[in-house]
Order: sequence, then structure tokens, then C-alpha cells
Amino acid sequence: MSWHADHDFTVTISGGSIAGLCNAIALRRLGATIRVHERVPGPMMARGAGIVVQRELTRFFAENGVRPLPFTSCRGRRYLDHNGGDGVLQEMPQEFTSWEAIHAALRAAVPDECYRAGSEVTTVIQTGSKVSATLGDGTVVESDLFVAADGSGSATRRAMLPDVEAGYAGYVAWRGTLDESDVPPDLLSFFDDLFTFSEARSGGHMLVYFIPGKDGAVTTGSRRLNWVWYVHVALADLANVLTDRNGVRHRSSLPRGTTPQSTVAALKARALRELHPKMAALISETRDPFLQTILDVTVPKTLFGRILLAGDAAFVARPHTAGGTAKAAYEASVLARALKSARANVDVALQSTERLQLEYGSALYQYGLALGNRWSRERSTD
Repeated sequence: MSWHADHDFTVTISGGSIAGLCNAIALRRLGATIRVHERVPGPMMARGAGIVVQRELTRFFAENGVRPLPFTSCRGRRYLDHNGGDGVLQEMPQEFTSWEAIHAALRAAVPDECYRAGSEVTTVIQTGSKVSATLGDGTVVESDLFVAADGSGSATRRAMLPDVEAGYAGYVAWRGTLDESDVPPDLLSFFDDLFTFSEARSGGHMLVYFIPGKDGAVTTGSRRLNWVWYVHVALADLANVLTDRNGVRHRSSLPRGTTPQSTVAALKARALRELHPKMAALISETRDPFLQTILDVTVPKTLFGRILLAGDAAFVARPHTAGGTAKAAYEASVLARALKSARANVDVALQSTERLQLEYGSALYQYGLALGNRWSRERSTD
């Protein structure tokens, strides 16, 4: 299917992470000719490890013929006190997966000839109804639509909305995973079949759940135990926290394996002082915790002619909303449905997409803000 009688509808997508791949799959399914340009030349690193499965994501997979997503499950949530004990159990079945599993399934649904790794879009210019994207090697590619899915530090967003800046939320997420075979038996039995939460003594909270293991394995013994600890870090201390073991300062995260040993030791010592003993023990067993700075990005618009911001390039959702991947899937579905219904009028379809993006993104931002504010209030009463 084409939106114009005289040529195929072509789409250039900047970014091969979850948002970029969702858009590629949905638009290709409509009949568009798509090309994804991903800056990273090799395999993409896991960005956050564990993810709570949301219905927007599973619906997208089902509607677009993506292979089934591997997931783990639990029977309920347990809330612990930092002083110890077995906590309070709430029956609430949930399902979990991982960034790696989602990305692998989506990437498998995009043909290799449509995906170019090690290819960065440097500039984007629209002339008439065509968008020209210049790549890092100087090549210029032209298309009917350009989707900027180039992440929270989006170069396209900075060019289109120079006044929009990411705001630091005041805290970071320390993360870690352990192969199930490496988890001591007492911790394994304590955390199995539960989504476990614990408040920290001086503010912040930690959560733990099982996720698929290597290659999406979900059988008992082959899973991974995933944890996240939200910790307040003063803005003045952030530069030091984001400095890796080689002395390199990172913009917003410390990838797995780059955290200085002194920082890991300090984190484990803090866990012993502030967390439930089982939580602290789990962190102590983790060899290479990694870090994600919690940022807020909101935009007044996502559409600039035939240039559309998508995923974290538009709104950045705080991870405890469990909404980032769901938003990526939702936006791609919205765009595909709008283009299908509008057919010949691409610009009307894009305007409709922008309205829904702004509505969804603003609501998700407010939800994340409310969660963060509630946490801050709890901290102030400790």
C-alpha cells in the first residue's frame, strides 16, 4: 500500500532502540519503505535490564506479528520494612521481561536490509514535502517522513527545540542483575514468585523481581534476579557519581562494568545501613551494579512538518512509571493507525499523531512527577 499513487511512501528512522524499531515494524506493515539508522555499530547494550510488562507492549506485539515476548511472573507484591521481617503480602499477579528480550524480539522483526548499524544522522532538513537526512559519512538520504527516535539526548530535539532541556529529578537508579544460578539459596527462596519492595531508611526505595535470563530463558534456574534502588544524589555530587573507573564523565548513566570499585563498595556499605537485610545482601552479591540518572524531558510539540519526535526523544518517562516501552509501542501504533485512516493526507495524520503523543506523554510525565513527589514527602517525614 502507498499513500501516493506515483511513489512508495518512504520513512527514515533515526535510532534503533525500542521506539525506532516499533515505528519501523508498524510502518513497514502498512507498506512503507523504511530505513533505520542506528548510531551504535555493534550489539546494543541493555538499558535498564528489568521491565514490567504493560498491555500496550503486548498488544503491539500481537497486532504486528512480532514473536512472543518471553516473560516471568509472580503471584503478588510484598512490602518490606527496612528494619527487617517478612513484610506484607498483596495478591497481585504480574509479568516481567527485560530490555534485552524486547529489543531482540523487535530487531528480529526488522529485516537486515532495513537496518543500518554504525550510521548516525547528523542533520535533518525539510524541503517541500521531502526530508533530507545527512549521515555521519556524508551520505544524504531523502524520505517522505523522518522519525527521530534517537533517545533522551536526541540531537533532532535539540535542533528543533533548543530551549528544551532535560531536568534532573534529584535521584538516580542503581541497578543490578544476578544469574539465578549465582543467587544464594536463602535469597532465592526469599524473592521467588514475588515483586518485592522496600523503603530505605533515609529515603528512596528498592524493588526486586525475576526477569528472563540469557536468550530469553524463563525456566527455573535460568532466570535473572533484577533489582533497582532509587537513591537521592545532590546535583553537586552528580558529576562524581557519573565518573567511571577510567575517570571518564558520562552524561546520564554508567553502563554495566564501568562503575569504580570504590563507588560499588560505598553503595554496598550504604545498603547495609539503609535497606532491609535481604535487599542489602542481594546488592552485596552483585558484582557490577550500574547507574541511570533520572531525568524529566517534556516538549510543547513533537511535529515539525514531516519530522516527528518519538519515544524518549519526545517525553522521557521516569522508570518507576513502567511506562517507557509502553509509550514507544503506543506512539508507533498511533502513527500507523493515523496514516492508514488518512491515506492520502499524510500531514493530517501526523497532526493527529502529535495530539495523541502530547496527551499521553504529558499524562505519563505527571504520573512520574506524582510518584517522585510522594517519595520526597515520605523522605521528609523519616
